[in-house]
Amino acid sequence: MGSRPPQGHRVEPSHTTQVQQLFVRHQAKVRAMAIALTGDYATADEVVQETFLTVTAKASDFVLGSNFLAWTSAIVRYKVLHVRSRMPQLSSDVVESLVAAAPLDQLDQDDRLPLLMQCVESLPAKARELVRLRYFAEHGPAEIARLLDRSVVGVNAALVKTRELLRRCVTAKLAGHA
Repeated sequence: MGSRPPQGHRVEPSHTTQVQQLFVRHQAKVRAMAIALTGDYATADEVVQETFLTVTAKASDFVLGSNFLAWTSAIVRYKVLHVRSRMPQLSSDVVESLVAAAPLDQLDQDDRLPLLMQCVESLPAKARELVRLRYFAEHGPAEIARLLDRSVVGVNAALVKTRELLRRCVTAKLAGHA
């Protein structure tokens, strides 16, 4: 029989349990990272589950009191790369550049990824389609031009304009959260 602590005495959770509790507390941000990097809710859910398993397995590597989201974001990045590597139709170069460009280290401070996703949703339909084709379906400008029956120059100009709209939208949302 296991011994129970006397009534009124609190048992400190194990290190692994504390790390798992941090994961649960930050799960929405972890999922937002996964969605932003995969562009697909089902794949993002798979990444979140795999990340939780890795966080649990490597809990002893995490120093309590340090930046949990920075540590977890590195795990999410590797999980996204792993999931994407199983999908041969996707370019690993594009995935790696998206992963490297995502402001995940700053997510703990200002929640930029959920704001970016809100901004993408608020774009006009044609701009949203460009974002979907370029960053989620990972088509190059020439392929997008062919798919939409537009010129490559026109697609590139629209992408520049769309990225500027997203930058302004995120900046405005961040200013509104301050």
